[in-house]
Amino acid sequence: MPTTTLSFNNNINVSVQIGDIIYYSPTTTTGNFNTTTNIVLLGDVTDISGNTITVEYTSGTALPSAGDFIMFAKDRTVNMSTLLGYFAKFRIKNNSTEKSEMYSISVDVVPSSK
Repeated sequence: MPTTTLSFNNNINVSVQIGDIIYYSPTTTTGNFNTTTNIVLLGDVTDISGNTITVEYTSGTALPSAGDFIMFAKDRTVNMSTLLGYFAKFRIKNNSTEKSEMYSISVDVVPSSK
């Protein structure tokens, strides 16, 4: 199977591991927002070095372009748990100067110890 290398300007998420599955989605600008359309399965992570990830993909798969949104998923046969712990921190950011509303946020968390 062929491989491709994805290089990033920023640090790679510390949760990415060899064997994880890489997806990408082309982005477009709509108004003041970057939007995505289709999510494309790229392939499996085979190597991580600095700010680069090597991905093994199936021949004929379209490769991501600069600016595409890259995401990853864990192999469900190995990682069957939800989030663990007692504390969480996240940031929701709106880059628009126009008013917007958020209707709902949901998280599934399991305490890691009792």
